[in-house]
Amino acid sequence: MKKTRLFTLISLILLTLKSIGFSQAPNLGTSANFTFFTAVGAFNNVGASIITGNVGTNVGALNGFPPGIIIGQTHVANAVSAQAAIDVDNAYMALSPVTCGSTIGTTLGNGQLLTPNVYCLGAASTLNGTLTLDGQGNPNALFIFKINGAFATGGLSNIVLINGASWSNAYWHIN
Repeated sequence: MKKTRLFTLISLILLTLKSIGFSQAPNLGTSANFTFFTAVGAFNNVGASIITGNVGTNVGALNGFPPGIIIGQTHVANAVSAQAAIDVDNAYMALSPVTCGSTIGTTLGNGQLLTPNVYCLGAASTLNGTLTLDGQGNPNALFIFKINGAFATGGLSNIVLINGASWSNAYWHIN
């Protein structure tokens, strides 16, 4: 009986510690005002993408608009992008020590459904088709994607949020 109680207590402590560490979302600062932002390279679009929200880069260039359409503002190597780059760096550093909850393949989408977790992808990755993020009824559910390489999206790919999942709780840590 004592072993059962001890095991239950240890399990509860481990689950609590995991949720405490996992529930810490980084502060995005001014970079939260962007739909897409890169602090260290060019932003390249190929095709007829439609992006709703601000897009920026602090170095490099913003290419592919047109044919792509941005419904929002663009910031390329200006004061706004300089501050956003600092804030992105701070958020990136906050996510760096977060450990993987699950290692998955480098192709996201194609009908894939993911629940809140820290997902690690070991190399350059792509999004093709539909990726569904299921918040499981928790409006604070976090999704962290740590990609060890570049990230590209295929034509007509999309991310669908269900059951309380929120864009403000989805983080992409791309190396």
